[in-house]
Amino acid sequence: MKKIFKENSIYIIVLTILEIVLSIFSTIAFVYSDALSYSDSLVYNALGVETLLESMYSSTWWALILLLLAFIAIFSLTSIIYKKMEYFFLSIMCWVEMFILSINLNNDIKTTLVTCLLFIPIILINIITYIKQKEKLHVNELKTKKTSKK
Repeated sequence: MKKIFKENSIYIIVLTILEIVLSIFSTIAFVYSDALSYSDSLVYNALGVETLLESMYSSTWWALILLLLAFIAIFSLTSIIYKKMEYFFLSIMCWVEMFILSINLNNDIKTTLVTCLLFIPIILINIITYIKQKEKLHVNELKTKKTSKK
């Protein structure tokens, strides 16, 4: 565990933990709300992430959204374990794909702006994390080369 914190940026560790929690929570929330009958689901309508995603995407896209959230978490975790930034880049591209899927041209401009205000910070945080992790990996690589020359 110490090795993971030593070799990786704190940004990528925190972001990966948040993405894993979001993926698990979203899956459990959708499974739970899907199991409810219609009358029961009215009580739980304002509970959380499934309502947000349901308002952004049609119900036919739910499986794709859950799959993308799972891929985001898996790619981020894989980039930490294998120290390859290609996986994290794929994670960022999954966020971009979710952003593209959430844009509906039939919605009014206010809804589209709210969607942009939700996704643009997420994508920017991922890009900043990508840059910080690349810097950390470069520093670790230089330290390894320096110690191997001695």
